[in-house]
Amino acid sequence: MTSPPRWLSGIALLFWGGLTGHVVIGLIVAIILEARSWLNLRWNFDPKAYVKAWHLCVLCGALIVGVAWINGMKLGKFHQLFIWAPLILLPLELAQRYGTSKKIPLNTLSYFARKKAARDQKQGRPVSPLLIHTSYPYIAIVMLATAMGSHHALYHFLSISFLLAACLWSYSGKKSHRPWAYLCSLLLVLTLSYISQWGILKLYDYYMNRGRDYSSRHTSANESRTSIGKLGKLKLSPRIFWRMQVNHGNVPKLLHTANYNHYANSRWSHKFQPSENRDQLDYLKPSFLAKKQDEDRDIRWFTSNKPDLTQPARLRIIGEIDASVKENPIPLPDHFLAISDLGEKADIESNSLGTVRMANPESSIIEYSLWTGDHSTIEEPQDNYYDLKVPMQERAALQRIAEKLHLLQHNLSTREKIRRIRYFFNTEFTYTTHLNTPRLHHQQRSTAIGQFLETTHSGHCEYFATATTLLLRQTGVPARYCVGFSVHEKDRARDEWVIRGQHAHAWSRVWINGAWEDIDLTPPAWTTLDQPQPNLLADQWQRLREDFQIWRTHAANKLKVFIWSVAIASLLILWITWRLWKSRQRNPQPQRPYSLPKNITPTPLNHLESLVEKKFSPRPQGMPLCLWLENTLPPELLPILRKASALHSIIRFDPLGGTPEQHKELKHLAALLRKKTQR
Repeated sequence: MTSPPRWLSGIALLFWGGLTGHVVIGLIVAIILEARSWLNLRWNFDPKAYVKAWHLCVLCGALIVGVAWINGMKLGKFHQLFIWAPLILLPLELAQRYGTSKKIPLNTLSYFARKKAARDQKQGRPVSPLLIHTSYPYIAIVMLATAMGSHHALYHFLSISFLLAACLWSYSGKKSHRPWAYLCSLLLVLTLSYISQWGILKLYDYYMNRGRDYSSRHTSANESRTSIGKLGKLKLSPRIFWRMQVNHGNVPKLLHTANYNHYANSRWSHKFQPSENRDQLDYLKPSFLAKKQDEDRDIRWFTSNKPDLTQPARLRIIGEIDASVKENPIPLPDHFLAISDLGEKADIESNSLGTVRMANPESSIIEYSLWTGDHSTIEEPQDNYYDLKVPMQERAALQRIAEKLHLLQHNLSTREKIRRIRYFFNTEFTYTTHLNTPRLHHQQRSTAIGQFLETTHSGHCEYFATATTLLLRQTGVPARYCVGFSVHEKDRARDEWVIRGQHAHAWSRVWINGAWEDIDLTPPAWTTLDQPQPNLLADQWQRLREDFQIWRTHAANKLKVFIWSVAIASLLILWITWRLWKSRQRNPQPQRPYSLPKNITPTPLNHLESLVEKKFSPRPQGMPLCLWLENTLPPELLPILRKASALHSIIRFDPLGGTPEQHKELKHLAALLRKKTQR
């Protein structure tokens, strides 16, 4: 395999940089690779040097994977790091480009293949490893990395199509061009390719999203798509999502992530209703105190007046947010008052239902401290429209259950209504994570919640929380739907509470005596039923990674980490540069082509010399032109070359200079040789 045409690698890298958002990096790497044509520095690398270059590639890949893991990338997302393959494999490609060897042994990439070759050589068996030129595979990897990391799928498809069309057009002979046939064939291929790509993506999405992970880390502040009415078993992740330390006071039983006030088609959502406090702004930023005089941290609160923060923070929470989401709701206890230690760049804001979301964190691993008070300070009072609204299709079943439980009696208190509903659920219902409520058709009058209340009497917390909220609304009690986590697992060795994905929970938020209260009517046995066992080793590694990330991003340690990273990287680069500089050698300059005397006119075969030198190798000084061409050009061109050489000799050495027919025939043969050599 010969080296690729000039500029092809550079164009591929610019293409990679443009579509993956790393234009500067792609430009720098393209210049470094293409500089081989401008510089005459070369290195006489032996097979061991290529192995060292490969080891450096492996080291670069391991470092990138390690940094991604520390920054919170999950195991199932590591394939996304393939977009950095052009940089990871750059040391080996540079060794190929700037080395004197045209090809490298293929066993460079395999430890076991090298060991086998060494063993065969030691035992006297012949060893002839397969040789490859890495440039074409490198370009292919660059294009695959571009496809992996491109944020503009359509642009990527169109760009690849344009490059493919240009390459095919340039490699086909001009005389064989049939523009309309070429264009129709190209359009057909591109159309079929696009349809195939679209179909594969649809199949991928279908099989990857067949089961919804109920304990998914990301929760939307504006919508919760429940599993109500769907078949199948809920996926409950045993992995740790959050860790909580309680410095003083009682342990909160529930941590809020998001609240919702509108239910329709098995979805809860947040509908904003303007009020005197918020006017037209739903999300409001807290009051902000830049620095406390006695603490090097920021504290933010959501009250109109500065609260009393003389006592230490009650809670400290550590966990991981979804780095791909711009604004993440974060878990908070009831009666949340103030928050600190988010970092100077992080922004938080609260909506009218009390959902707090954070943006611009310094890392996907976050740590924050919390103060709580005697009442909620971030929720708007009850709204007579959304907090009492019941969907039309749910009213019939809810009315029947309300009458059955005697919830419509006059002067019945809210707490008594809650007590009756709790007794109804605890005595007649069972908790299950298997969604056995059948999917309902539009023609059926009953809904999933209706069947849950009147027929199946089994479901998970989404059913219980939704039914509680709608039942209370049906009886005139304002209520909201809340999602978050239940706190009931303690790690006594570390004195912290562990919150896993399987602890994800849903409950109701009820307006009682002028304040919002958490009401959880899911049967309490749900915390012990059908729970997957945690992986203790995975838990330990996760804690180690999170603690290190928090230490690394702490203001007092950032400078230390930066200095050590720069120092180690600089020493490694200087050492490699010094070793390369010591072993450098100048690329031998090509011999100047033999120049004809001024009184001799060159033939068409002489004009072919520059092309052959550029394509293959320079003509040695003193070697006859015809002999050099015969030893250089591919064997399939020898019959044409021999005819051209005979005519060349006649024209050059015959005193008469040859006939016009001979000149014409030599010109034709030379043009044919040029055309076939250029391919």
